[in-house]
Amino acid sequence: MNKNSCRRICTAGLIISLFAGFSICSAQTETTLQQNVQEQPPVFAGDMPGMPPGGMQPTKDISTFNGAYVLDGVKDRLVGKTIGATAGDENTVLVKNGAQLTLENGILNKSGNTTSGDGSNFNGQNAVLLAAGNSVVKINNSEIYSNSEGSNAIFATGDKTKIIVHSVKIHTKANSSRGLDATYNGTIIADAVQITTEGAHCAPLATDRGEGTVTVTKAILSSKGEGSPCIYSTGNITANNSVGTAAGSECAVVEGKNSIMLNNTSLTGNAKNGVMLYQSFSGDANTGSARFNAKQSTLTSKATGAMFYVTNTQAEVTLEDTKLDFPSNVLVNITSDRWGTKGANGGDLTFTGIRQKLSGDIIVNNISTITVNLTQNTTLCGAINKAKTAKMVTLNMDASSLWNVTADSYVTILSDTDKTLSNIKTNGHTIYYNANETDTIFPGNINSQIILAI
Repeated sequence: MNKNSCRRICTAGLIISLFAGFSICSAQTETTLQQNVQEQPPVFAGDMPGMPPGGMQPTKDISTFNGAYVLDGVKDRLVGKTIGATAGDENTVLVKNGAQLTLENGILNKSGNTTSGDGSNFNGQNAVLLAAGNSVVKINNSEIYSNSEGSNAIFATGDKTKIIVHSVKIHTKANSSRGLDATYNGTIIADAVQITTEGAHCAPLATDRGEGTVTVTKAILSSKGEGSPCIYSTGNITANNSVGTAAGSECAVVEGKNSIMLNNTSLTGNAKNGVMLYQSFSGDANTGSARFNAKQSTLTSKATGAMFYVTNTQAEVTLEDTKLDFPSNVLVNITSDRWGTKGANGGDLTFTGIRQKLSGDIIVNNISTITVNLTQNTTLCGAINKAKTAKMVTLNMDASSLWNVTADSYVTILSDTDKTLSNIKTNGHTIYYNANETDTIFPGNINSQIILAI
């Protein structure tokens, strides 16, 4: 943005102190290093050291899979059974070809490593419980344990395949062993589940290639490994009334044209950033807008990065009455990373607050854009594009919302239904906007608070 072609808004009112520790915002304070320093990118499932890129590892056809217990095209009910599988590439329970299984008060165990990371990630090879080919499984009041590589606990793959889970405890210990995982439009619906994972690339809730749907209610999620956010979505994942902690990763990750929705859910992450939205182009996720919605929830990040990190994708973040807790002073960072084509791998984010308290800066690099919508009594305390690097910034505010400015900010388009701009507190700083792009050219002196200079 050319500063000389912009108009500026400044205040004749309050001038604040900028000395150490003082801020007009109380939600976060700058106690960490500046976040425009690029961090090392996270490692996710397709990036596992020593393994070929996604889609290049040899996989087996599901029709060749074996299981300690196999149900093929018929109905069955198992009560009080303990079933174990010890061979590599063997499922503990395999349900296929339209079979229908009810499993109650059971214990499922799995050891024996997979021979294909892609086979495990995409098709459920070596999973503890695998349902495929239009099958339906109901599992109640049971326990599932795995101690081997590539042993996802509950895996649904294929159209019309559905697993319904109630009151189940899951614990996986090795790498690439997720809790609930759905691919190729498989569906998992779970309530009252407790999921613990210890290995790398082990999100408790996950979808992978071909998308999938996972919905949980009253879930308790815990992960310890690297690249193991509470939720990793290349499909559509919804968490209701749940809690989760990721000791070695972000709260949540959305890849490509997929979504995460949180309702009354609390997630805590401890590495890199709070929530990441990106596109790897590994083939696991279609290209499109990555969507993250949180309503009446809590997101806590103990990492030094941004609360929301966007790269190499279009993205939408909508927050409604959700508490954000993070130590950095960076609310949003839209930038380029190691994914995509250099010079075309920024991000385009639409960020919407509804009855939302927001604090922290918004950082956008020179090939990225952001549209910020502050609605229904949303407050933002921070600076927008203070380094004047963004390709484009649009700020839309309704009259009920408030922006407390903490540093000089640069926007391309400024739209405010309060034409007096009384809901913008510049606190001695300057807001620059592009007069050629903005419909409203704001008048000179407004309520003795805002002074406009050309």
